[in-house]
Formats: sequence, C-alpha cells, structure tokens
Amino acid sequence: MEDKKIFKLALFTAIFGLVGMMFSANYIMPQEVKIKDINRGMLDKEVSMEGLVMDVSESQKGGTFFLELMDGTGKIKVVIFESTANEIQKTNITIKTFKNRRIRVLGRITEYHGNLEVILKDSSSMKIIA
Repeated sequence: MEDKKIFKLALFTAIFGLVGMMFSANYIMPQEVKIKDINRGMLDKEVSMEGLVMDVSESQKGGTFFLELMDGTGKIKVVIFESTANEIQKTNITIKTFKNRRIRVLGRITEYHGNLEVILKDSSSMKIIA
C-alpha cells in the first residue's frame, strides 16, 4: 500500500475510535463495590455503593456534609461539598434527613489524613432507596 492510503486508513480508524469512545463513555457504569473491598489501589476511581447512613455531620465552617455510610461489610465517610449540598437542598431535601436512610451513592475514592473516603460526584449521584 502507498503511504497516503495507510495514513488515511489510520486517520479514519483513529477518528472513528475516538467518536465511538465519546458516545459510549456516558453508558459505562462505575464499578459497584462493597466498603470492605475499597483500598488505596482504587484512589481516584469512580465507584458506586449502597448502604445505610449511620450519621450525618457538617463541617465546622458549615456547608460541607459528611455521611457515615455502612453496608454490613464496613463503614466509609461520604463527603458532600458545599456546592453539591446546595444543589441537593434546592430540591427541598435536607441532607440531615438522610440519617438512618438507605442510599446509593456514586463518587470518587480519595484519601484524607490517612483515611479513605468517597467524594460525591454531583447532586444527582445520591439516591434514597429506603
């Protein structure tokens, strides 16, 4: 084959692949995990989990909320930053009412002061199950 034909074929394949990845990215679901399975190797990965909210607290400065989530295998802190909390509360839901409710969250695994936690992705990434 000529170099021009090979170049055109490679360019077409690359563009087609990138477009396909962009369209399918919205349909790829994050990994569903149990709290006991979360480890430092998962830092910055997006995960989905379900559990019971054991406690809800607010930062000393206010605005940021911390949920203690338990799924029967362990506990982890779910962090809801102020901007996300404001979006949630615009829907007339008070974050403190999540205590003793079963929820599903979607967030990113991070580490803060040596402890693993989940940062809620956005206001639509938390659903009340029961």
